[in-house]
Amino acid sequence: MKAYLDNNVLVDIEFGKYSVDTFQAITDVAYYYSEAHMNELLEAKGNPKVSQEGRLMLISKLCVRNNILTGGFDEPEIFEKEPIEMYKLCDNPFLAFIAQQVNTGDELFMELRERLGFDSTVFNNVSPDKVLEMIDEKVKEKFDNIDLLTYLRETEAFGGKPLYHTLFNLIDSANYWGDKKTAHSNVARLYDAAHAYFAQVCDVLVTNDKRMRAKTKAVYSFLGVKTSVMSTDDYLMYKAGGAGEMR
Repeated sequence: MKAYLDNNVLVDIEFGKYSVDTFQAITDVAYYYSEAHMNELLEAKGNPKVSQEGRLMLISKLCVRNNILTGGFDEPEIFEKEPIEMYKLCDNPFLAFIAQQVNTGDELFMELRERLGFDSTVFNNVSPDKVLEMIDEKVKEKFDNIDLLTYLRETEAFGGKPLYHTLFNLIDSANYWGDKKTAHSNVARLYDAAHAYFAQVCDVLVTNDKRMRAKTKAVYSFLGVKTSVMSTDDYLMYKAGGAGEMR
C-alpha cells in the first residue's frame, strides 16, 4: 500500500500529536513524499517554529525507500532520492512560480462563477462526487455544450495552468468548503492542490485539513482518481482494523 502524508500531518508529528513510531509500525505501507513537501519547507526557511533539518529527518524516517514524487507530463513520476538531496535540488525560483500562479487573480474564477449562475448557497450539503459534475453541466449549458475540462484547457485565461490548482480554485470560488481569506490562503490552496496531484498515484492521501479533504475528494471523483482521502485518526484506525473507512 502506498500512502502520502500531507504536510500538516508531518507538523502534527513534530508537535507530538502523533508518534512517528506509530506510522513506522505499519509494516504493509510505503510512504511517499513529493516536491511539494520540499517547496513548503523552503518557504518556511527562517521560521523559528520549523526545523529544516528536523523535517528532513522525519521524512527520511517515514520514507525509508526514499520514494519521491515529481511532476510528470500526465501524472507524477516516482524516483528514489534521499530527502536531503532532493531538498538541495529545490531552489527559490519555485517561489517565483508560486507568486505567478497565486497572482493570476481570483477575479477569473469569480467571473466564471457569475457567468455560470452560482450563488453562495448552491453547494450547501452537496456531496464531493457531485460538485464538479454540477459545474460541468452548467458549463455545457452556458458554453455550447463544451465540457468543463475542455473549457479550462482551451480558454486563454485558464489554458496552460496546472489542472489541479485550477480545479481547486474553481471549487473554492464556488464557495464549496471555501478557504477563509487570509494573506496566505491562496498560497496554501496551491500547496493543497499540489499535494492532491502528487498523491493521486498512491492508495491513500492522509490530511488533517477538512477543507482540503472535501476539495480533493471532489477533484478525485471528477477525474476518476481512486486514491482514498482520510484524516490521520481515520487512517490509523483503518490500519489498526478499527472502524475507519477508506474514502
